[in-house]
Amino acid sequence: MNVENIRKDFPILQKKVAGMPVIYLDNACQSLRPIQVINRINEYYNDFPACGERSMHKLGKKVDEGVAAARKSLQNLFNAKSPDDLIFTKNATEAINIVAHALDLKKGDVVLTTDKEHNSNLIPWQLLAQKGIKHEVVEFNNVDALNDKLTKDVKIVSMVHTSNLDGTSINAKEMIKAAHDNGSLFMLDACQSAPHKPVDVKALDVDFMACSGHKMLGPSGIGLLYGTI
Repeated sequence: MNVENIRKDFPILQKKVAGMPVIYLDNACQSLRPIQVINRINEYYNDFPACGERSMHKLGKKVDEGVAAARKSLQNLFNAKSPDDLIFTKNATEAINIVAHALDLKKGDVVLTTDKEHNSNLIPWQLLAQKGIKHEVVEFNNVDALNDKLTKDVKIVSMVHTSNLDGTSINAKEMIKAAHDNGSLFMLDACQSAPHKPVDVKALDVDFMACSGHKMLGPSGIGLLYGTI
């Protein structure tokens, strides 16, 4: 790995702060954007700044083609069955909220999360708990603790794949199987895992998965929701 060549892809790393080269270690919050991404963003604004999937003119069609290509690329990245299983959102927070509010959870229904959740996968369930659902917490990556909590009332298990707190990961396949054996759905927060390791939604057999573009070299304001049930 040629680190210097990689650094050349990131304009900000060519600058200095207080006379010193920039060293950036905050990728758990958001990654830097390489020049290739910046150039593609500028290409949109310079060459075809139009609305996608709603305009019939040539600029709009160019956007349509770009969106379709992006969806196909993400289908391949996550090994989804179809690009139709993927939708773009503003971020992972919106993606998780879409799932939380689309399931039509009733009073007494139970949602399980871990004790290492990002607020994006914590607050939506806490807010629903104020309306009567039950939000319960299990120990991170402890399948026995999960099985102890699984009852007929558990409608969905929603867990972070890799924690932004300490970088540890759950055995997602094991957790998903336990939830499915109980008849529960499973939501995977892959914000921290998707940039760093394969996330194969078919192999995991996950029902929903969310991640954010700004954590994996992509633009701000882009998130992803995978879903198939």
